[in-house]
Amino acid sequence: MTQPAAPQLFPGHPLPDSAARRRFRALARSAPWLSTSVRFSFAVPPAFQDPARGMEGRVEMIIRQREAVAAFDESGRLVYQREQFTADRGRDYVAAASASSWQLPAGLTSPVFTSDRLVLRRPQIAGFGDLLPLEFLSTMLDPFEVAGAEPASLDLAFDHPTYIHELAETEFAGRRVLAAVLSAGYSYRPCLADFALVPPETRTLLMLDADTGICVHRRVLDPGSPAPEISLQVLAHNEYYIDSLFTAPAPTLTDVRAPIPWELRGDAGNG
Repeated sequence: MTQPAAPQLFPGHPLPDSAARRRFRALARSAPWLSTSVRFSFAVPPAFQDPARGMEGRVEMIIRQREAVAAFDESGRLVYQREQFTADRGRDYVAAASASSWQLPAGLTSPVFTSDRLVLRRPQIAGFGDLLPLEFLSTMLDPFEVAGAEPASLDLAFDHPTYIHELAETEFAGRRVLAAVLSAGYSYRPCLADFALVPPETRTLLMLDADTGICVHRRVLDPGSPAPEISLQVLAHNEYYIDSLFTAPAPTLTDVRAPIPWELRGDAGNG
């Protein structure tokens, strides 16, 4: 009997079969199509803190599609906002545009879905660009790098970007997740050069939220690894948010919230 190379993290669960591995990979590809908005909170790891942008301590963030973001500190104060739905597409944009900058958002594309409405094959879509205040969030919010844009030929394990050693359906922060222990394969290519969800030569635990597809927990299991543990707590998804939440108010000539002073002329009572 074949023995695992390391102690199992989920000893009560059977080793993943082909169908279970396909489901996990499909969920990893699906985040852009599962939610119109996501509200979540997280503690910024020390390695990624950016005090100038208010990215330290615990932060609550709202993402609407891939077009707008607003972030709040623990006191509820707005510390960061940015939007792309009013992005200029004039002559200057055309002059500096690249092929990727014209890619469509996920809502305007048609991926190939599985029978349970997860993504089997996904087209190239517009990424987050410079929308997010912390780059690593783009990978946590869309973890398709661990699965690739489509299944490998004949679904052979060694052709996939990552090896799936264990799988378990469990809960994290009160929500259903699909947890997997992964290691990187030879074809694994992180979307960010300085942040890989599954660092090379490690066994890494990833938890994908079952309803949104985003990675809510990443922990490298190898002792002594410098990769930080990262957790996101999903608070809500598919909520409606108005545009003004993500756009800084334009200055006006008169602040109508303040009383307008009226000056009486000195001869007002005469005549």
